[in-house]
Amino acid sequence: MKDVIFVGWVNQRRAPVDGETAKNQYIIAELKKYCKVTVLDFYKKRKHPWVYLQALWSVVTMPQATIVLSTSASNIYSMLKWFKKLNLQRNVVHWVIGGTLGDRVKYGVFNADVIGYAKYTLVESPLMLRQLEECGVKGVIQVPNFKHIDYLPQVSKPKDTLRFVFLSRIMAEKGCNEILEAAKLLNEWGMQDRYIVDFYGKVADNYKTTYEEGISRLSNVKYQGFLDMRQKEGYDKLATYDMLLFPTYWRGEGFAGIFIDAFVSGLPMIITDWAHNSQFVKEGETGLFIPIHDAKALAQKMKECIEGQHDIGKMKELCQIEAKKYDVRKIVTEDLLKKIEII
Repeated sequence: MKDVIFVGWVNQRRAPVDGETAKNQYIIAELKKYCKVTVLDFYKKRKHPWVYLQALWSVVTMPQATIVLSTSASNIYSMLKWFKKLNLQRNVVHWVIGGTLGDRVKYGVFNADVIGYAKYTLVESPLMLRQLEECGVKGVIQVPNFKHIDYLPQVSKPKDTLRFVFLSRIMAEKGCNEILEAAKLLNEWGMQDRYIVDFYGKVADNYKTTYEEGISRLSNVKYQGFLDMRQKEGYDKLATYDMLLFPTYWRGEGFAGIFIDAFVSGLPMIITDWAHNSQFVKEGETGLFIPIHDAKALAQKMKECIEGQHDIGKMKELCQIEAKKYDVRKIVTEDLLKKIEII
């Protein structure tokens, strides 16, 4: 078996804490089917600083190993600069996390020659692939986000009271202010008894006061804690809702893992036309688009759904059809690993 040195946020032997750790745990599990994987886990590295010594030792003692870099663009850029300076002759695979890399290269924040020092760059969206290729980066391959999908829950049919849900990190940049303001507008329009909004996720520390004050004024908007999307029960619960609200404008948004969770659970989205979202969500089929920072547009779209102007039942079916594309076993395949010279 060939050696692989895997570098990234992993949170080994524990539950994923975010999209990066979830994705990396999936990648490692698939790599281990074909390779001997040495994991350099930089999650909370200050608590185990010896990971730096482990990294140096691994690179020196495994000269034939492929190096897979899968963490934030800024960290990867620093590592690739060193590799280029040292003229490190290795098979380096950059498995891109998030959605900002293409813009950073396009607008000169990152040097294309440094990013291109990785032999293969795996990006989630067609847009980023085009951006990097236009900047002269070679070896760019589109590999969408993925999850382990072996279960599709029974979806609920829309009822008189439409059930909206938000599932992500609860912070302003994910559009939570717009959701609260849209709910306020709907209630002022006399629709308070015709819908609910439930929030799931960790509340950002710097947003907690604003969020708690906002929901305290809205009797049909509630915080429901956490959903464990590693368990069937998490998908069963998510499938009891009718639509996902995701009015994000977070600058790091790529192919959000929540898209796959929504597809699996048969949840069409009301989503902002932001970053790479339109690459993965189809207007009128798996989602409905609104501009960023526009609570009134969100409220209007929610109102249309409450009043039955969109065929949510059909959209739910299309979401679960879409979900099947993103099973990790269909994406991180033996053919892909051969193509990027890992095996």
